[in-house]
Amino acid sequence: MESKKKKIPVMGVAMMVCVTVAGGGFGIEDLVGTVGPGITMITFCAIPFFWSLPFSLSSAELSSAYPEDGGMYIWARNGLGEKAGFASGWAYTIAGFFEPCTFAVLTATYLQEMFSLVGMEVGSFEFFLICAALIIIFAIINILGIEVISNMATVVTFLCFIPFIIMVICAFMHMEDPASMVTPLKHENMSFLQSAGQGLLIGIWFNQGYETISCASGDIENGERVVPRGILISIPIIALMYMLWVVPAVGAINEMQPGSWANWGTGEGNITFVVACDILGGAPLKWAMVAAGSLASMMILCEYIMAYAHVMSSFSKKGTFFEIFSRESKSKGTPVAAIIIISAVSIALSLWAAYSQGEDSPFQILVEVATAIYAIPCCLVFISNMKMRIKEPDKKLAFKVPLPNKLYCIWLCVPIILYIYSIVSDIAISGIGILLGLTAIPAYIFFKKIYKKGEYWKERHQLEEQ
Repeated sequence: MESKKKKIPVMGVAMMVCVTVAGGGFGIEDLVGTVGPGITMITFCAIPFFWSLPFSLSSAELSSAYPEDGGMYIWARNGLGEKAGFASGWAYTIAGFFEPCTFAVLTATYLQEMFSLVGMEVGSFEFFLICAALIIIFAIINILGIEVISNMATVVTFLCFIPFIIMVICAFMHMEDPASMVTPLKHENMSFLQSAGQGLLIGIWFNQGYETISCASGDIENGERVVPRGILISIPIIALMYMLWVVPAVGAINEMQPGSWANWGTGEGNITFVVACDILGGAPLKWAMVAAGSLASMMILCEYIMAYAHVMSSFSKKGTFFEIFSRESKSKGTPVAAIIIISAVSIALSLWAAYSQGEDSPFQILVEVATAIYAIPCCLVFISNMKMRIKEPDKKLAFKVPLPNKLYCIWLCVPIILYIYSIVSDIAISGIGILLGLTAIPAYIFFKKIYKKGEYWKERHQLEEQ
């Protein structure tokens, strides 16, 4: 498949990462209303150093060490062995059936708001049709190949920046007391530790996705060099984006409408970026933000379909998942079967989300379940990287984090502890994700011993050894 590799520029990779991880920042409104302005600021300050940097740098180092399609699955398998690789791939695969639907729902929510601005009512059935149409469109784009996605990501990223920058300028023009950006420190109904835990859970989810482009690094020319560089460029852009986009707007509106911070969120009737733009800049800025939110969410949906389809395809090619997922487009080399199946499951989940409007936010539920499932492959990434540093301390790589091996391993322990703490802080919904992740144990037995009587597993492993 070497001839099918695509030449993607470093900035193209960086923009794909920015869109996937931050997507303009849409959705982080929930963080403010859930934990309070002060904890929101602390989260934004802490997450880059204790989560984003170690996770993104670890992803960059491992993508340099193992430049193959499959991302987290390949890293865990090569670093920790067959069982750990399967656990990582299985959990990531399960998450892959939730994540695209999450962003289809978020996109449909912004489009619903756009339609409401012109007096058009969008009911549950229409909401579902929007989700389904979006998933189908981006499934087709993914089948066309990664070059198309890279070009779209670059354009969408810059378009999304425009209304946010104008909103920030308007926010500072309306603000008199900078302390309003962090007042109150936490939500009055939570202890500091509870608020911090919730902040970490939501903050970590909004800083996931650095590894998605690595899932397709085998399709990129010089992927072992281009992908790590793109990831590194994206880190400061994303950190600054999250901090600037939401905090000034919260402060300005808090001064204009005391106590309004508690109403920030993505649910109906809450203060979203769209509402904030209406308050700070009027109708034209509101329309621009609705358009930006729709575009960003669409792009994230597109890239998550890409990432998860490549993981599932790689998982299947290794003999550890259903054979059908390994089927590719003959002309484009894209994992067409995985793309279609992921899209079909996402459409089915969208039906549930559409008819759950008005109850607990389906977006929030999907986020917390996906975050808990995602903990397994994330923690295995860090452990795999630590083992590589310990077992092969002098390993030469195209990219290697410039830290001494012992110090680097200690640093990688921090995000593992933070992730576990964040999940335990809201175990009610996170528990669903944990239980889904634990299905890796019977699934491993099924695919190794039962699926096609174990012959598919043996055949693929023998081919790989040759």
